[in-house]
Amino acid sequence: MSGLNDSKSPFCIALVDLLPALRWGDPRQLGPLLEDPRLPETWWNDTSLNDVTATIGAEEVAHRAAQALRAHWPYLTLGVALPNLCFCPEGQGTDLSVTIEQAVSDAATEEEVEALAGLVQPLLRPFLMSGRNLMEPAPAASHETAEETDQDARSLADTLVRLIPADAAPAIRAAADTLRAWAQEHPEENSSTSTRAAEGETGATPGAETGSALLEVPLNALESLISDWNERQLSVAAGRTFGQNRISLESLGEQFGVSRERARQIQVELEKKIQLWLHSGAGQPFLGHLLAVQELLGPVATETELRELHPVHEIAVPALGLPLWQLIASLLPDRTWTSGWLVEGDLDERIEQARAELTRRCSQSAPVWAEVVELLAELGIREAAAEEWLLAVKGFRVTEGHLLPWGRSVNDRAEAVLMLVGRPLAMEDLLARLDDGTALASLRNQIQTDDRFIRRDRDLYGLRTWGGVEYLGIRDMITRELESVGGEAKSEDIITSLCSQFDVSDKSVRAYLAAPEFERFKRGWIRVAASTETGSSDYQPRRDVAQTRRCFQTGQGTWWYRLDVNGEHLRGSGFTIPAGFAAHLGLTPGGRLELSHDVGDIQLVWRNQPSCGSIRPLLERMDVVEGDHVFVAAKDGRLKALRLADEPDLNLTDTQRALRLMALSGHVTEKDMPAVLGRRIGLTDARAMDEVLAHLRIRGDKDILELLSEQYEPELSSTAALDEELNVQATPAGDLNSAPTPQHSAPNPQSTGNTDNAAKQLAKADFRDPAWDEVIIPLLTEDSEADLLRLAQTLANQGKSAPVFGFELGEDGWQADFAWDHDTAKVAVALAAQDGHTESEAESRDLAYRAAGWTIHSDTDWLAHLDELLALLPDATPGS
Repeated sequence: MSGLNDSKSPFCIALVDLLPALRWGDPRQLGPLLEDPRLPETWWNDTSLNDVTATIGAEEVAHRAAQALRAHWPYLTLGVALPNLCFCPEGQGTDLSVTIEQAVSDAATEEEVEALAGLVQPLLRPFLMSGRNLMEPAPAASHETAEETDQDARSLADTLVRLIPADAAPAIRAAADTLRAWAQEHPEENSSTSTRAAEGETGATPGAETGSALLEVPLNALESLISDWNERQLSVAAGRTFGQNRISLESLGEQFGVSRERARQIQVELEKKIQLWLHSGAGQPFLGHLLAVQELLGPVATETELRELHPVHEIAVPALGLPLWQLIASLLPDRTWTSGWLVEGDLDERIEQARAELTRRCSQSAPVWAEVVELLAELGIREAAAEEWLLAVKGFRVTEGHLLPWGRSVNDRAEAVLMLVGRPLAMEDLLARLDDGTALASLRNQIQTDDRFIRRDRDLYGLRTWGGVEYLGIRDMITRELESVGGEAKSEDIITSLCSQFDVSDKSVRAYLAAPEFERFKRGWIRVAASTETGSSDYQPRRDVAQTRRCFQTGQGTWWYRLDVNGEHLRGSGFTIPAGFAAHLGLTPGGRLELSHDVGDIQLVWRNQPSCGSIRPLLERMDVVEGDHVFVAAKDGRLKALRLADEPDLNLTDTQRALRLMALSGHVTEKDMPAVLGRRIGLTDARAMDEVLAHLRIRGDKDILELLSEQYEPELSSTAALDEELNVQATPAGDLNSAPTPQHSAPNPQSTGNTDNAAKQLAKADFRDPAWDEVIIPLLTEDSEADLLRLAQTLANQGKSAPVFGFELGEDGWQADFAWDHDTAKVAVALAAQDGHTESEAESRDLAYRAAGWTIHSDTDWLAHLDELLALLPDATPGS
């Protein structure tokens, strides 16, 4: 950049010498704003301003210059865009540290250019005389004229110095001294426009020689700038002008013993001095280094790239205690240094532009890394900074050499992974590819409640857009097969079709075919039984909402379910809800319920058990943390949620804590306690706390009982006593997200001796469940299922109710041969080596059952511990 301090005559200054940004702009972009048919092409680079103002007028020049600055460099400060403005009276009252955009922000949109032109026009005053109208013929040039012009320049410089008053601003005095020094140092220089034309000069601007190469020792170039700074100026430079962590003006004022405003003035004066130095002859080498750095780094670069660009950049500037690269980053004329990036223009705008381009590209397919690098290069990001730039953009991740859109929700990320792989994946495989800390249970809940995904087999999930036959569970798939062939089919055809399409055993299919949902109307043929409609609207749960733990009724009759928030909920996991509460909302087995809330929508689905999708956005909006209690309800298609106001836990009694667990935060008198708590849990006429406690016990609200028992049932206040009292009051079916897992000791086959003898020593019961002989025992074979057959015969003889035969647990379809799903116990029996499954698969199956609150062992182990099994199972009753 160049100004009045340059080594050429002041009468040969072009517009780029007053507006340095124009020198580095693209003429193709500047042309539409600056070109004029009365002036030469790219006149702003090499045509004397005296001639330009004489041809089109100063107002037109200022207007065109303001248009270019406003359009292409709104982010430059006035001190950088108009460095000579500080010499003008108008500049003395202008804050040169604000950007162009900020300087014109008070003007109306159509007046912004005129407001900026008002700051450019004062710079043109010295060029309103001695110019030549370029539309007129040029007079003949002579050597005498050039000499007279140089003589006039020296005379003008001396005159200006004499006319400046003693109290003039230091910047004005410095400018005049510089002008006189130039006149004395170049007494014989001929640099008028006519002489330059006569000698064929190119009009190259100062700094062009140094603009393309780095200095060998850039630190030396700074010595003339910093050597005469006082202590205050050094502190300001290190703490604010060049510092990464800027010290506040208040702190600097306290350090200097001056006001905040005076500290700001010191900073402004220092930064003006720096700009003057950069555009002086002494500062030209360092300015050339800055421009070379800028050119080598490109429009977007990291701090690391700047540090590594030159071995000296890491060296500290002694007087400041700062590395040289920080000074360079602060002084680059056409770059913004922010958040570790050196960017041409606005960082946020560039990030948004990159995000839009990457999103558009990823919507077509997952690009390979080379394509990503090429796309980023088009946006000005070099390959060395590509990975770091992606981290700044956010929302993307490189997986297996491809760029994937990486959304906030696990559903979006799972969709991206499946799109890349192009085939269905097992849940564990999908989890491993995500590798983002999501829990398996959370992933399963989210996938199963999102219509973008389809279950393609017992443990395979893909995208619904791919098509294919959906795995629904054996019972529903039998119904689908029957419907596809007109409602009736041969049993063997159904078995063959399902076993060929999905990973299910023929034994499991046969077991479901024997269920009451299907009718055997002639030998070998089945159809759907007319009286069975799974998920019908008249579904009645085992326990209604008033008998379901954690469900509480407000005075308006609305039932709320208490969710005890844990880390999985906050990370976006869905959760199961009690069957009684789900049925109260109108959800039925196999059904789906869609609700909206303040920040989105949610789905409740009842497959094997009722479950609710993620409510993480709602929890975040409510500022919920782990351990909080949130109460949810549904009305008119909307999900409502509330959290009681925080209360210091130390100030609460046990009774008050119990009331808060029931969504009661106000004071309840001892007299009103039975009625208020009774209504809360569905007892309309409770008169004594004994009734309330008994109902809480039936519901299984152990946490509330523990808090209330200290006052109302001292003999049951200990945890052990309550455990004994609530021994078999298990959580209602479906409430698995917090249900305690029944603990049973593992059977020890060696403890009872021969299993045959153990079975034979038991006496027969009076009543035998007919389902054993009609549905289960006929399907068992002596050869491969001898122990299972013996176990079935023993349990039938002992009058135990028949199990579900060929049971599947959860969406993973973990299979058990026998399963009893009762309020008092959940018991399962599985073959030790089922259908060729490995020991690890059997172990995973058992872990899944136990995690869901089941007691599961092999047929052989149960035979060895018949007493324990018989104690767990309910007796069959006539008509049950």
